[in-house]
Amino acid sequence: MKRIISILITALLLCGLLCSCGEGKGEPPESTEPAGTVLAETEDSLTIVDQAGREVEVKKDPQSIALCYRVVIRFLLNLDQGDKITGIGKTEDFLQELQPSLANCMDVGKGVADIEALAELKPDLFFHKASDRDTLQAVEEIGIPAVGIDVETPEEMITALDLMGKVCGAEEKAEQLIRYYNKKLDKTEKLVASVKEKKTAVLMGSSIGKVADKTMLQGEMIRRAGGLNCAEELEASELWPSAGAEQIFSWDPDYIFITGSESANYTAEDILKDPAWSEMKAVKQKHVYVMPAKADSWEFPGIVSVLGTDYMIHKMYPQLLSDEQLKQNVEECYQLSYGRTIERSKLGY
Repeated sequence: MKRIISILITALLLCGLLCSCGEGKGEPPESTEPAGTVLAETEDSLTIVDQAGREVEVKKDPQSIALCYRVVIRFLLNLDQGDKITGIGKTEDFLQELQPSLANCMDVGKGVADIEALAELKPDLFFHKASDRDTLQAVEEIGIPAVGIDVETPEEMITALDLMGKVCGAEEKAEQLIRYYNKKLDKTEKLVASVKEKKTAVLMGSSIGKVADKTMLQGEMIRRAGGLNCAEELEASELWPSAGAEQIFSWDPDYIFITGSESANYTAEDILKDPAWSEMKAVKQKHVYVMPAKADSWEFPGIVSVLGTDYMIHKMYPQLLSDEQLKQNVEECYQLSYGRTIERSKLGY
């Protein structure tokens, strides 16, 4: 009987060992500390809380970084980490001009991670959107530290810069960018504080009727520009909720901004020339604008999103921000963010 019991115990132990090996690293522990908090540090690594609330151990000064959440590319370029990017999904011509090495990166999935490609590439670090915990865990399972990022609000962008600066060993540049960003937010708030009669506005998405609500960065930009977002109280559970053309007619906004995304299936001219929209205030006054910049979106999460707010202020309250002031702001932002100024004709604004 003792021999049988001994055999059974050994079998159970072996089974547990095999199961644990098959499960890889497993889900990182949760933390109650704020994102960006360094929980432990050694000479070669640090354990940090990501924006998914996970405790992640990462190698210091990573030399190879992969991502399939393309918003991260801009943050890495802003942090002077572009030469470390070895795996990406979709990118843009403008970003490849700034960082030519992006053209030679391995394709690790466009939006959805290619686990096999990541396993072959073996980067030191993988960045992904914090809401996709399944992918973060799957990447951790193959032995690659995976850090969750969230950048839908100004506060989250500041946290992301701080977090990525610590993880990439670029704390000084991150602090510089955060100081600039906070200064711009404060300056904008003071600039529009004098506005007594706020303009109403909507920012429409890829198709007519889709709008940015209060949960989106684009909706936040309208508010920070001193406008009243007509879609502020729209109840929705998805990004770019569909309000519909009739609802927009009912709101009758003073200004209509249109996403500059390549996915947009209509133009400002389509709205201005459509008889159905002709009685709206924004159309009568020709206050219908596509968000710039054509080469580099100012409504995309990132440092240059402050320019999207500047553009809205310039259009809604030109007495507060002239065209020349806007141009100076653009040059200052790109010099800090990308280490160079970009010709206005090149950006397209």
